[in-house]
Amino acid sequence: MMSKIAIVEDDTLFRKELAGLVASLDWMEIVGVFDRGEDFLAQIERIQPDILFLDIGLPGISGIQVADYVRCNFPYMEIVFITADENFMQDGFRLYATDYITKPLDTERLHKTLNRIKNKSSKLDTRIELKCSDSVRILNQGDICFVEAHRKNSIVYTHNSIFDCLQSISYLEAQLDKTMFLRTNRSFLVNLIWVESIKSFSRTTYQIHFKGLKACAYLQKKQYNEFRLRIKNLNRI
Repeated sequence: MMSKIAIVEDDTLFRKELAGLVASLDWMEIVGVFDRGEDFLAQIERIQPDILFLDIGLPGISGIQVADYVRCNFPYMEIVFITADENFMQDGFRLYATDYITKPLDTERLHKTLNRIKNKSSKLDTRIELKCSDSVRILNQGDICFVEAHRKNSIVYTHNSIFDCLQSISYLEAQLDKTMFLRTNRSFLVNLIWVESIKSFSRTTYQIHFKGLKACAYLQKKQYNEFRLRIKNLNRI
């Protein structure tokens, strides 16, 4: 399946070089090239790219401001920052950027980043059947943010809905991709791809927050090291 790409970069030569390399890949389609963040945001609803290459140091509205808007309104969109200064990447990680590329363009790093996005997308698109009281829902695994145990059944949270599932959390844990999902305590099964942040909640527990979702899950503090390692490994795929 083709991935739609947008590039927002004010350096003309770099923008052309990046666009040429991206266009040479047969699984990518460039749907927009912009030199200002304002112009991209004016078109975002129309083009809705899957992957956004975004310069941090834009004139006018900054790349960080553009990314803030994208992350709030298009949580599925992959953001790859473009920067000449790696010190800005603290903001990039706060916004859960997929990666960043530097100027001048490192083509080897670019290809690694794009291959990782492609591999992750294939995992997100894997389908699973969820039995409900009056129907069977068929979802991509990537649509699930987290699962909460509810007696012998479970509650499934996505960006668009919350619904009861007749299958247990243990059954779903066995069916879902183990590189993507982690049982963070007895009651929660979390899709690590959508994790935005964690906050201390009690002496033994962290609260997990997700991109584009108000509901939260919980992590036992004794699993914190495994949680961090799993996210780190996921980002290398």
